[in-house]
Amino acid sequence: MATARPEASADPVLPHASRLGLVVWFVAQWVVVPVDFVFRIVWMLALLLANGDEDMVLRPSDALARFLSPGKFMLRMSHDPARHEAHVDREFARLSREMEQQRFGRRTKIYHLVMHVGMPDGGFLEGVGLHPREFRGIPLSVLTRTAHKNRLALEASKDLSHGMILGPVGMRNL
Repeated sequence: MATARPEASADPVLPHASRLGLVVWFVAQWVVVPVDFVFRIVWMLALLLANGDEDMVLRPSDALARFLSPGKFMLRMSHDPARHEAHVDREFARLSREMEQQRFGRRTKIYHLVMHVGMPDGGFLEGVGLHPREFRGIPLSVLTRTAHKNRLALEASKDLSHGMILGPVGMRNL
């Protein structure tokens, strides 16, 4: 049975990660993520002691964001569009509640980049940057529809490879 290639679609979609790659990462992460976390803390201490440039600082939580839980591992192994869309809908609903309150939980701060987004009145509110790994296999039209359903504005690159930004409705393109 032939499947449509993502490149053939007019609607941009990132291809799913390979199942072999997911299995290798799921096994290797138990060593790589803790080593990366410790390295980032040592690097920050070295910069602090050496009066390093703040542009060289590595966020320790970025190492934790790469951790793949057993639930996410099973979701990404499935390649089932309905499961992926349901997951994104739940995630967008949770992020929408947090954006309404402008209070973000630890989970959001670790797995996503919380940032300022411009509003039409010239002010700023907090929005969330999503890494491409969070929405692989889901077309941009579905992501946009899901964001609007959850009262969110979505800004993404044309090919989705640079991630996307979710913000409150009315967010200005930055």
